[in-house]
Amino acid sequence: MDLSVVWQAEPVREGAMKVLHAPAEIAGQASTLAKALRALGVEAHSIAYNPGFPQYTPDELHDYDARGALARYAGYLKTLARHLGRYDVYHFHFGRTLVPPHNPDLPLYRALGGKVVFHYHGCDIRNRAHMLATHARAACTECDPFCNPARQRAIGRAAARHAHLEFVSTPDLLESAPRAEHLPVAIDLADYAMQPVRRAPKLVLHAPTNRLIKGTRYVKEAFDALRPRFPGVTFRTVERMPWHELRALMAEADVVVDQVFMGWYGMVAVEAMALGKPVLCFIRPDFEPRLDDCPIVRTTKESLAGDLAAALADADRDRLGALGRAFVERENAAPVIAARLIERYGSIGEQEAVVTGGAGAAGDATGTSGAGAEPPRA
Repeated sequence: MDLSVVWQAEPVREGAMKVLHAPAEIAGQASTLAKALRALGVEAHSIAYNPGFPQYTPDELHDYDARGALARYAGYLKTLARHLGRYDVYHFHFGRTLVPPHNPDLPLYRALGGKVVFHYHGCDIRNRAHMLATHARAACTECDPFCNPARQRAIGRAAARHAHLEFVSTPDLLESAPRAEHLPVAIDLADYAMQPVRRAPKLVLHAPTNRLIKGTRYVKEAFDALRPRFPGVTFRTVERMPWHELRALMAEADVVVDQVFMGWYGMVAVEAMALGKPVLCFIRPDFEPRLDDCPIVRTTKESLAGDLAAALADADRDRLGALGRAFVERENAAPVIAARLIERYGSIGEQEAVVTGGAGAAGDATGTSGAGAEPPRA
């Protein structure tokens, strides 16, 4: 690292809190949270290096992750020089700083008076060995592993040394990041108008981002079993569809099936509920206390066909849809999450992160190797 970058950095200015969300878009969280923070008076900015998700609109989108090594790192360092020292809070997503994946710049933010937040979203921190050993059903149950346990452990060690706060987007990740707290995924409800409910259902939708993590083969088995019973209903699985097309298709759906493994609801479920759609999803029993009046229809891979049939036959689907919208407004609306972030950023004060070395790494918390990965390159 060229230390001249430190001396050239612009110091944090007086005035409104300044927050940077970077450098990966995972379910649109960096851009959604930055936008919501700005609406609440924070000077927030978002950056993404992963160009494979054009539906998300960060303030800066660079294709660095898709470039060769030399051009990639040149881009990383250029962005670092532009943004280092200009923010009060550096909120890093997916275990990556402005110079990923090894994050050599991480000590610089604290040295210049910045506060560091790590926000985990899945395979950047999820300890696959632990999840397989302790849970019959988890995101890792049938996943073809593409993770990097050594890097995951390095992320945990770095966070223990340098991060003031850690967040996870789903509560199953707390087992792999024991210092973190759960921050629900945020959604911009302006993009999701409540849809009217049809009396006679015509479309059931499943939209996995990863078939193995979502348990798609069991969803398709349930769809196959129900087609003869519901000849007027189309049971559809869609993948890699442009976001605007998927949102339009979801608006036409009568019921949405999220997943049967992970144990918590994902972004697709949030989007579906925002549109007023009943959602079926596997929720871990130990996570139930975290859910307050959540209208998601609980299901398992064994009971999915029966649960889905009951949902299709339920004349009260409009009530489920209205409850889902209300739940998302209360628990996942971007202003709600942004307000919580402002409170947590403000609570950092002058506190120091606890230095725990290797023993504090998230991957070592259960005595087993973790599971971390970079966002896939385009």
